Amino acid sequence: MKIPAIIACSLCGAAVRAQIGPPQLGIVQDGGRLRPVYGIPAAAAVLGPLDYGREFARVAISPRQDYAIASDSGDGVVLLVLPGAASPVPGAGANPDRIAISPRGSAAALWFSSVGRLQIVSGLPRPASVRDVPTAFFNELPSALAVSDDGALAAGAWPDGVYSFGSSGQVTRIPTGERVAALAFYGASHDLTFATRLRISKIANAGSAGAISTLYRAGPLDPVGLALSWDNRRLTLAERAGSLLTLDLESGAASRLDCGCSPEGVFPMGASVFRITAFDGATFQLLDPSAGSLFFVPLASPHQASLQSGAGQ
Repeated sequence: MKIPAIIACSLCGAAVRAQIGPPQLGIVQDGGRLRPVYGIPAAAAVLGPLDYGREFARVAISPRQDYAIASDSGDGVVLLVLPGAASPVPGAGANPDRIAISPRGSAAALWFSSVGRLQIVSGLPRPASVRDVPTAFFNELPSALAVSDDGALAAGAWPDGVYSFGSSGQVTRIPTGERVAALAFYGASHDLTFATRLRISKIANAGSAGAISTLYRAGPLDPVGLALSWDNRRLTLAERAGSLLTLDLESGAASRLDCGCSPEGVFPMGASVFRITAFDGATFQLLDPSAGSLFFVPLASPHQASLQSGAGQ
């Protein structure tokens, strides 16, 4: 397992030493702070908060768990959170209302409702470049926002359909017939999937409003988020009441789990698992859709925390 540098370099404010002890699974937001998560999905724990000398408001964590894009809770400055430091993203506006990161973490989209502004950050985790995308006729928050890995396309959902925004300023409306609640680009692709109350569909090349095909129709659905596996072979949808639907996109087979929770969304945490609930100060839940398994990740005990702290010394 690749060890995410953002945790390895930042834990307890210390420099990286010998990589001894349990593997580092990723990071999770805890209010205005970020906490490292250690272990494997079936036996993981959340450690103490990382110290960046500031607190964060909105946070989006890369699927690779190697960086985060966040806004400062005080002045709203957009920050690139890398190993041991959180630095402003040059050219990014302040106080975005929504942040989305691409499927493999190489781009991000920032939406600013008050001015109907969209920015795309490319080349992540560094160097990063920021591009303004014309959206003059949009003045409300999209119900969902997504960005492609190459940063060439962003897509948002509004009541009258899905709109894609291209690198040359082109805007394409894609009529969906129903209000879209969740969006996700396929990894390393301009294909896009979306979910409504009645179906899950795929748009071939969202930049040119390609053909729409239905992937799943067995509503009613109540989506709060969806995401694709690293290899684009599976799609996972979370519903508000706790149902988790996974589609095998090659065979068409569908499977369901009930998490007994209120999902926040479907957020990749590395290549194989997804975080589905927020960390509530005590625990959060992970889903491994390939195995059909759910895992609770608790706050580390003082003994676990001391052992992990000692392992890096």
